[in-house]
Amino acid sequence: MKRLLIALVLLDNFIMNFFRGFFPKRYALVGQCRQCGNCCRRIILTLTPGQAKSQLFTNIAVRWISWLFDFILLEVNREENYLAFTCRHLTAAGRCGNYRWRPNICRNYPLVDYFNEPRFLPAYPPRRACGFSSLPTKSR
Repeated sequence: MKRLLIALVLLDNFIMNFFRGFFPKRYALVGQCRQCGNCCRRIILTLTPGQAKSQLFTNIAVRWISWLFDFILLEVNREENYLAFTCRHLTAAGRCGNYRWRPNICRNYPLVDYFNEPRFLPAYPPRRACGFSSLPTKSR
């Protein structure tokens, strides 16, 4: 059942990425993954203020995300409107132990937002910094 749901989510991801290519981006992603595992140690999922205030919503979201993606809840931050998770499949070497069936948040990381300036995770440990950065694209 889980694999079927993940397959549907991956199909949705494919379709969204296909259409995303038709819209100009303000920033271009440069670099490549150095497999430090930092993005898997603290996965931040943002919420709207209304979602963050709702105990029922956050309980359902945490249970669903934990079950479907095998994430482990670290924190529910209602002041800054986010859920923080870590991944059960992160290996000691900083690699994904479930690479083929990884969720969209992992497949698309780092997602360069259309409206905001890109942000990247700080290095963890400091000597193994993420290899991604971004550059502004040329004006249209």
